Amino acid sequence: MPTWKGALAGRQDYAETIADLLRREHGGSHRAVKQIMSMTDASERTVKHWMAGQHGPDTVFFLRLLTNSPVIRAFVLGLIESAQTAELAHQRAAQLRTFGAPVMQVPQTPRQDWPENGRINDPESVPINDPINEALNERQRWFLARVGAGHFCRADDISADWKVSLKTARRDIAGLCSSGRVRFVGARRNGRYRIIA
Repeated sequence: MPTWKGALAGRQDYAETIADLLRREHGGSHRAVKQIMSMTDASERTVKHWMAGQHGPDTVFFLRLLTNSPVIRAFVLGLIESAQTAELAHQRAAQLRTFGAPVMQVPQTPRQDWPENGRINDPESVPINDPINEALNERQRWFLARVGAGHFCRADDISADWKVSLKTARRDIAGLCSSGRVRFVGARRNGRYRIIA
């Protein structure tokens, strides 16, 4: 069999990715194991293996997770969308080589219910090209309330709770940062947003 060069290239990559997604959604406690057991009807030992990244769920369990877990569903939809985008770019490049003339591009409206597969919570990659009005939208007010209450809140939380793309969620946070309402403190991976007093 030829080597797969896409996302989740090997069994270990798959196991580690699923473990990371499960810990991100449920945490690493015994209660998290029980929640995942009830979602998938898997044994406690099996779920502990998933959480430790020893092996990933088999097909039936993966489909049950996909059905019940918004984080895993968003991840899979992001993989599908990024693969489709790459295929379209490849087709357009082939047309340019074949015909030697620019191909008319049809603008496509992004699906708002499919999160983008990109770097999550990277303050450097937050798009800030859209002007944000003085008035805050509902998502921004929600984000400010969560951060003000001391919750650990990021772009993927806005995306999951409000069913918007990750790009939209990042734009909301960028507007709050540029208006001086919040600031990102700490390292990219484990830092958090704080309200500026």
